[in-house]
Amino acid sequence: MVRCSVADPNALRAAVDRYFSTFTGELICALQLWYEGLGGQGVPGAAEMTAITEAIANTPGWKDMGDMRYEKFGVQKSFKRTEKLDLHGKKMIQHMFKREALYKEPDGTVLKIVTSELWNLRCFEVKNGKMTGPMIKIHPDSDRAKALVEA
Repeated sequence: MVRCSVADPNALRAAVDRYFSTFTGELICALQLWYEGLGGQGVPGAAEMTAITEAIANTPGWKDMGDMRYEKFGVQKSFKRTEKLDLHGKKMIQHMFKREALYKEPDGTVLKIVTSELWNLRCFEVKNGKMTGPMIKIHPDSDRAKALVEA
């Protein structure tokens, strides 16, 4: 994931569209998009939050749902997908990987899967028994996911 500057409206629009092309959830907030779609780190400022919220609001197929509480993000202005997601015959993948389990990559990197969703595994690298670095998203049908071995 490449970090995106929200100061450039064209780059932000492209990053949001790119993220939504693979995002399978029905609800989203600006903080989730900041961390997961834009590679944001730390706490975004008011200008970043406003730009991201406006970008979501101006994306076809998303409706403002007002404030909702998220487990990870607290109360946030939320948007709901209004169009039915076309899954192109894909099946749910939650059963393929165990949540909270450790998996080893061929290079020896150990990953902890914190969430297994329809089209992505959300993982963190584990070093010295602790999760480190930014969240890593892996498509479950990718060669990378197929190479994972339970540790």
